[in-house]
Order: sequence, then structure tokens, then C-alpha cells
Amino acid sequence: MKNIPLLILFVFGSIALQAQTNSKSAEELSNDAVEQGNGKAESNNWQAALSDYTNAITYNGKNAVAYNKRGVARQNLRDYRGAIMDFSKAIYLNNSDGASYYGRGMCYYMVGQKQKCCLELTRATEFGCNDAYQAIQNYCN
Repeated sequence: MKNIPLLILFVFGSIALQAQTNSKSAEELSNDAVEQGNGKAESNNWQAALSDYTNAITYNGKNAVAYNKRGVARQNLRDYRGAIMDFSKAIYLNNSDGASYYGRGMCYYMVGQKQKCCLELTRATEFGCNDAYQAIQNYCN
């Protein structure tokens, strides 16, 4: 009778270990949520995509791609200041991401900060963002 609590502890401990082994890492869950958001973004369902990207960030707060994608979703929802914050965090996590500089630059333009816009677009070109070249022609000359 004294061995029953030990047996129960062993069984539950084994089940918990097995569940932990079979579960995905936070990074994998974050990447999965980004992929779900991408599917919704392709359908222009920006609000649902925003939710998925937020979930991705909740799983892994260092996922620069998730911050960039959430910035794009916010930009499409016309939440330019929120998008600037997300693009800024993406740049903080990966300072060579031309797409995040481009997104932040375009949002600066939308909130009337042309000088910051042009600076960001120039940075975007330095990191190979080809869309930034045309935007510079349209907004900075």
C-alpha cells in the first residue's frame, strides 16, 4: 500500500515527460503562428493575421519576422504608429532587414514625417530592399 503513491508519482511523471518531449518549442509555435498569419494576410484578412502575428510574438518575443509581419498587418489596417513600433522592434532584433526599414519609412510618410521616411527608405536600399528605390523617387525627390 505504501508503494501506491510512488507508483502514481512515477506514472504521472512519465506522462509529463512524454508530453514535454512531444510538444513543440516556443520557437516552433511562433513560426507556426507566423505561417498561419501569412495565410490570412494573403487573403487580405489583416485583423486575423494581426492576431496570429501577436500570438507568434507571445510564443517568442525575439521573432523579428513576427514583428515585421505584424507591422505590415497594422500598416494595412492604417494603424501607422503601431506599425512603426513593430517595425522598430523588428529592426532592433535584426538590424539588417531592409523590409522593416521600408515599412517603417512608409509609415513615417503616412504620419507626415517625410524626413524620417526618406532616411528609412535610404536605409532599406542599403539592405537590398528594391521597393525602396521607387519609393524614394516617389516621396523623397
